[in-house]
Amino acid sequence: MKVLIIEDEKPAAEKLILLLKKYDTDIEILTQLTSIEKSVEYISTNHDKIDLIFQDIQLTDGLSFEIFKRIEVKKPIIFTTAFNEYALEAFKVNSIDYLLKPITFEALSQSMEKINKLRNALTREQKQDIRYDDLIKALSSSQKTFKNRFLIKIGEHIKSIAIENIAMFYAEGRTVFILTNEKRKYIIDYKLEDLNILLNPELFLE
Repeated sequence: MKVLIIEDEKPAAEKLILLLKKYDTDIEILTQLTSIEKSVEYISTNHDKIDLIFQDIQLTDGLSFEIFKRIEVKKPIIFTTAFNEYALEAFKVNSIDYLLKPITFEALSQSMEKINKLRNALTREQKQDIRYDDLIKALSSSQKTFKNRFLIKIGEHIKSIAIENIAMFYAEGRTVFILTNEKRKYIIDYKLEDLNILLNPELFLE
C-alpha cells in the first residue's frame, strides 16, 4: 500500500509513519506534505500512485478541505486532527475514518482494518479484485456509509460513544444533545439537520 501523508507538524508525521510501519512493514510512504499548495501540486501529478491519504485538517496555509475545491481526489482518506469540530465536513468527502490526535496504535489499526475489510467485502461481492483507488467509487455506488460513533468533549478529555449506545438525539434551543441508553446526556457539535445526513434512518426516526 502506498500512503501519502499531509501533515504540517513534523513530530505528528514522524509518529504516524512509525505507527504505519508497525502495523505493516510493507507500507510505502510516498512523501509528507505540509501545505494545501504542495498537496494540490503533488496529487495532481501523482494521483494514480496513491492508495491512501492521511490528511491533517489544519495546515500552515489553511484548512485542507480547500484541496478538494481545487482538484478532484478519488482516493480513500483518513483525516487526523486535534479537534472534532470538522467531523461533518470530513464525512462529506472521501473520508474512511476520522482519527483524533494524539493517534494511538489501536486507533490506527482499527482504521486500517476498516479499509481492508471494506475492500475485501467489495472484492467478494464483485468477484474481482478491488484496488484501493477504486474503493471510493465502489462504496459510493453500492452503499451509503453512516456515522457509527460520535466524539464528545468532557473537560480536557475526548470520549467516543458508539451509535448502538445512543438512545436519542434532541435539541434544547440551539444546543444538540446525545442521550445514551444509560440516561446520560452530552453536548455534540452538530445541528439536528446535519444528523439527518449522518444517521442511518433504519436506526433513528426524525
